[in-house]
Amino acid sequence: MPGTPSPPVVAISPAHGDRPYRVREYPQGDCLVEAATAQEAVALAVARLPAGLGAAVAGAAE
Repeated sequence: MPGTPSPPVVAISPAHGDRPYRVREYPQGDCLVEAATAQEAVALAVARLPAGLGAAVAGAAE
């Protein structure tokens, strides 16, 4: 729906072959930044989340 805020999404694409980890705004979105290690990718992804977001939970939004 127009005007409905959507929750922030950050996705990490795994490294494959000689390609690095890729941090994306959405799972199929453009690459925002690349990282050499999983630890670096997670740190970069977390840094993009807004302050006060709260805990992450598994499953679909209700």
